[in-house]
Amino acid sequence: MNTAQQATPNSDGYLSAEVLLTGGLSVLVGLAMWAFVDASAPVYTVGALAYYLGFVVNNPHFLSSYTLLYGDYRERIFQQKEYLWAAVIVPLVLGAAIVTALYAQNVRVMGQLVSLMFVLVGWHYVKQIFGCVIVSSVRRKIFYTHNERRILLFNLFCIWALSWVNANIEPRDFEFYGIHYYSLELPVFARYLNYALVGLSLTAVVAIHVRKYLEQGIQPAPPAVAAFAAIYLWYIPTLHHPGFNYLIPFFHSLQYLVFVWVLKRNEVGHRAAAFEGREARATWMRSFLGYGLFVLVLAAFSLEFIPGLLDRSNIFAAGVMGSAPFFVGFSLFINIHHYFIDNVIWRSDNPTVKNYLMGAPAVSKNGQPIQIAG
Repeated sequence: MNTAQQATPNSDGYLSAEVLLTGGLSVLVGLAMWAFVDASAPVYTVGALAYYLGFVVNNPHFLSSYTLLYGDYRERIFQQKEYLWAAVIVPLVLGAAIVTALYAQNVRVMGQLVSLMFVLVGWHYVKQIFGCVIVSSVRRKIFYTHNERRILLFNLFCIWALSWVNANIEPRDFEFYGIHYYSLELPVFARYLNYALVGLSLTAVVAIHVRKYLEQGIQPAPPAVAAFAAIYLWYIPTLHHPGFNYLIPFFHSLQYLVFVWVLKRNEVGHRAAAFEGREARATWMRSFLGYGLFVLVLAAFSLEFIPGLLDRSNIFAAGVMGSAPFFVGFSLFINIHHYFIDNVIWRSDNPTVKNYLMGAPAVSKNGQPIQIAG
């Protein structure tokens, strides 16, 4: 098969892989854990597995966004204010805050940054699910109106809010590698109100798709259904399983890398189509496989080797800034910055995204681009 040739979204093999990678695999694993793994059982083995999966999947998913912003889209940084904000202003402000907090050994500020990280991570998760729904639908010529997208997003944000509210009701002291942060002690009725909003908005989402089927004969894209089901299993508090919880970042990252993989595969395939034989294969290996290896190595140094080396240097007195202050600092910077990066690079007005990921322009009725992730 020529490297420029691609499977279509509706081919059986492509569809099965897309459904699994965008959420279907996590649903199957989650159901299996509920069926066969006692929720009170020790999670050491699962935790170790999650660590190694994170090394090869979760960490690279963060750094792939950096390579896209500062590599593929670098010419936009000083041409578009959104890119300038994400590529220059946010990292300068965020980096200064983290370095200042570490230098001053200000545990309180570090704790607040950890709280911010988890708020933005949850937001990012549901926006990524929205992106999966939109992209997998557009690639099959299934389109949502502006109001339909707003209802879908509202339901997803309710799911995120439910997880966040549930964690902030009772007085709790959380810890992230020795850095403490605290719940907001919200009233209990906030949980029940949030559940009601989830139920009502989910009913509206179902009604949208029933109407689409009755009026136009349109069924939702299978990968969109898988992604949508996955976020419920990940975030609904009553479906929480301690062992499965360790694996959620892996499934989120795997889902994200589908975007990157399809985009880079199509982009490199288009470039390789200009050559034949050995030169085409060399272009493919250098530009696609080489890209994957580069991201893996960059992630290993950014989130493991460099912060680990600094933490072993004992710059801080034991326990003052937690058990791994530099790991926390690097994680805070990359996690929070990753959110702002994705908020600008995964937009349908980006020609690379439109041509190599969407397979069709994604715009609203007033001609505005649709933000598909972030």
